[in-house]
Amino acid sequence: MGSFYDELFVLKNLVRTGWTIRFGENSFRLESDAEHVFSCAMLALKIIHDEKLEINVEKVLKMILYHEIGEIDVGDIPVIDTERRKNKYELERRGVERIAKENNFDEILRLWEEFEENATQEAKFCKMIDKMDTVIQAKKYAIQTNRPEVFEEFKENAMPYIKGYEKYLDL
Repeated sequence: MGSFYDELFVLKNLVRTGWTIRFGENSFRLESDAEHVFSCAMLALKIIHDEKLEINVEKVLKMILYHEIGEIDVGDIPVIDTERRKNKYELERRGVERIAKENNFDEILRLWEEFEENATQEAKFCKMIDKMDTVIQAKKYAIQTNRPEVFEEFKENAMPYIKGYEKYLDL
């Protein structure tokens, strides 16, 4: 493909599919994957700071930065795309492997896999942040479009991951 930056640039222009499905591609300006990653990182830092969490902050930030890298090759696969969801892990993993190999950057694959396995303290925290950010964004869009059902749908889906941190949904 292109340079490392060219690869990342894809995420700046990749609008999150969950929003386009619910609101249409040209309804109003929708969030990109890169914007999602940025807000996840800031949300993580805020919660770590407020809660005085003893967690590896550098690892958390890297994991958050890397968690959407696989979408460079396959795009954003929404929950409702049941056919592509069956192979989501494998499809994204191939993309992450390719990018890590082409850029001699093994850490990307290692931390992406850790995030996907959701077994470490940092991975579980990042998964929670990923879900929480999506719920907060859904709330913003629900208010903007007067469609509270969008917020409720995303909130219901994310609550099992967010237990104990619900107060941050009102940021």
